Order: sequence, then C-alpha cells, then structure tokens
Amino acid sequence: MFTYKAFGLELSSEIELPGMIQGSGNPDVKILLSEVDPTLVSDVEVEGPNYLVKGQDVYLWWDDIGKVKINEGKQVTVEVIADLDSTKINIIPFLLGPVMSLLLHQRGFLILHGSSVKVNGEAICFLGHRGNGKSTTAIHLYTRGYPLVTDDILAIKFDEDGLPLVYPGYPHVRLGEDSYNQVKENTDILTPIKTLAGKVFCDASHGASPEPVVLKRVYVLEKTDKMGISILKSQENLIDLIRHSVANRIFQHTAQQENLFQCAQLINNVSVRKLEMTHSYEDIQQLITVIEDDINQD
Repeated sequence: MFTYKAFGLELSSEIELPGMIQGSGNPDVKILLSEVDPTLVSDVEVEGPNYLVKGQDVYLWWDDIGKVKINEGKQVTVEVIADLDSTKINIIPFLLGPVMSLLLHQRGFLILHGSSVKVNGEAICFLGHRGNGKSTTAIHLYTRGYPLVTDDILAIKFDEDGLPLVYPGYPHVRLGEDSYNQVKENTDILTPIKTLAGKVFCDASHGASPEPVVLKRVYVLEKTDKMGISILKSQENLIDLIRHSVANRIFQHTAQQENLFQCAQLINNVSVRKLEMTHSYEDIQQLITVIEDDINQD
C-alpha cells in the first residue's frame, strides 16, 4: 500500500501515483483495486455519457482504461482495464484529475478547474477553459520564484472568518510539449504517463508546502489578440466561477444551491479579474510581467 498527502488529506492507495508527497499512513481516503459495475445501479439521480450519480456514490468509466466508484469522499474503488505498468495512457491521470475533484466535492470543498501559485504568502489562481493556459501561466510564475500551490484542481474551503483557503494539491503540473520546452531547464518530466491530451507530469516541488493558503485574487483567462487585466462586475464573476466548477458539470441540480452559495462567498472575499492573453508563446514573459505589476499594485 502506498501512502500520500494532498489537499490536506492522507491517502492510501493500492496503485502507485507519481509525483505525490509521501503520507503518514493514517488515511482519510483509501484507493482500492476491485470490481466496479455501474450497470447494476438502479434509481440513478444524475447520468451522463461516462458517469452516474446515486446518493453518495459517483461512478465514472473510460473505454479501454477502467471504471471507478467514489463513495462518500472516503473511498475510491478502481477496476483497471488497461495495464497499469503500460507507458501508454492509463487510469492514473483520471484518478489524479476528475476522480480526485469529485471526491473533494463530496468532502465539502468548492472545486474549480484552475491552477494557483503563492505570492507574498497568499495564493493567486487562474481559471479558464481547457487550453487557455492555466498551467502554462502557473509554471512560468513558478520559474520566477513563486511556489506552486496547485495545478488543475483548485480545492477551496472557508475558514471561521469566511476567508477562502486553497489546499495544496500535487507538487507537479501537467504541460503540453510546447509549454514544457519553454521551461525544461527549470523542471523535469516525472513520469512517462501522459493524459489523453498528451500532457506530461512535470516537477514543480521547489518551495512546496502542505499548508492551506488564503486566496487573494482570481484571474479568469481569456484568449484574445491583446493582453491586459480588468476587474469584472460581480454578476460576471459569479457566472464564470460557476461555469468552471466541477459540481456544475457533474452533480447538476443535486448540488447547485450549495455550489452557488460557495461561489458567492468566494466573490465576497476575493478580487476577481479578467486576464486577456494572446495565443503566442512568445508573449508569455510579457504576460508574467503584467501579472506581477497587477499584484504589486496592492
């Protein structure tokens, strides 16, 4: 059994998960290998092309890869179809991505699809559609000395004063080939495992800490033909945050009210801004300077 620590949780797993911080062996979450059969589930509440929800159970499956059952935020049962030892696409990116996102949602986290880094002891995060440059922006800030907090999964809880805390995830980022080539002098590929989109796991462990970080600012990325930052109106903020939340896509009406409340609470405690960026990799250093100038205005 392998032990890990992520998102403030101790995990034990029968599957080795690359690029993780070692845990203590006293698990909050167990990942086990066993049979999973979604076809036996009746009275389904929510159903999609490769998922279904019933009560506290969520089932996910991917053709030729495997099936997963997530139960009450405490246990993940995995049936693997593909060979775990294969260097080809396998189930591990799904366990560290969508499966972990849904498990954290079951545990009461607000989960947004984004990446974040630590600046002056606080977190700034980047939200956006797939391919908009969240991980690329985060890794370039990392190479400028800003520690990575989390990549791809932005897990947030609120403290007793209502302040949003980002819980650090894995000390690595997932990068496409072009993005990796820009930063390969500052990071190494951790594993031959690739996601469906062909992204690789790259080390970003320097300065990593397991302690939650107060979220200061949210940047919503938008690819345009110009570069700049503007403050969004509150209604636009809320729409963008909900659109990028896991609950909105999977749990639908079963979690909308709570999700709406958490997003509204987040907006009341952070500054949300639109970050316009070009499609050119040549402009990335200029983008990082724009972000740094915006942060330093406070």
